Amino acid sequence: MREFGFQSFPSYEVINYINQNDSIDISSEGFQSHQKHSRGFQIIHEYMERDFPVPNNPEGYVYVSQLLQAYGITKGLEAHRRAKPYNMGTLYWQLNDCRPAVSWSSIDFFGNWKALHYKVKRAFENILISSVIENDTLKTFVINNNLKLHEGQLSIQILDFVGNVIWEDSNQIQVVSNSSELKHELNLKTLQLNKNEVVVVLKFNDERSFFYLVKPKDLKLQKGIVNKTVSKTSIGFRIEVSSTTFLKDVFLYTNVKGHFSDNYFDLLPNETVEIEFVTKSEFVNNLKIKTFNNLIR
Repeated sequence: MREFGFQSFPSYEVINYINQNDSIDISSEGFQSHQKHSRGFQIIHEYMERDFPVPNNPEGYVYVSQLLQAYGITKGLEAHRRAKPYNMGTLYWQLNDCRPAVSWSSIDFFGNWKALHYKVKRAFENILISSVIENDTLKTFVINNNLKLHEGQLSIQILDFVGNVIWEDSNQIQVVSNSSELKHELNLKTLQLNKNEVVVVLKFNDERSFFYLVKPKDLKLQKGIVNKTVSKTSIGFRIEVSSTTFLKDVFLYTNVKGHFSDNYFDLLPNETVEIEFVTKSEFVNNLKIKTFNNLIR
């Protein structure tokens, strides 16, 4: 499968560059001239209204546009990988930009990774745990791109957003080389749960993925406090992030030039995630964190 894509806005850095100031103005004639699809803005807004909350501020709108792009493309990538061997590979449109623009890229004009690129990296791991709902049944596949058999414990938990276990199961499984195999089925009708108040956490050996039973806009996430500590390293900074509540799509950003080892990630309650920020700068005093939870009205 090749050449399918969806647009998103670039990083705040690129938007500042286009506007030639520090504003995140996405409505000016100058900025909008960097959109070359005749219905580009309309399509982004239409699908955002369908699947996501629509922020009423430009900074939030840019953030959600990137989540929307990643949500749609990775949904396709996982479906293609589950369909192995019918589908044996996927190329999305497009990798990067040759100019500052609202575009289909996963890396913007200045080399910043959009949400899509971080999530594509996870979706293309050699071992992928991927779930899908069909006729009220949660089907979980394990895809193995390695040329050797893998065996281990497949663990599935349904948690509420403060970390309580609603349901769980685990099984010892084997996944043959170069395959996609259905490894678990769960009839959701047998469970008493509020689908918009839970997250499905899937683990197989060192791999982990998250799955949701409703659209992002329907999730009843709780607003939580993000705790962070920053320490200097030989290549930049190490950032530790934690919270007492579940956080979705944690986005770290700063006006310091550099690269985050991971971003737009989901964080379980009372879990600490370490992120490396590679930069030549000696300071990163303006580090900010945005989460999908912030969009709750």
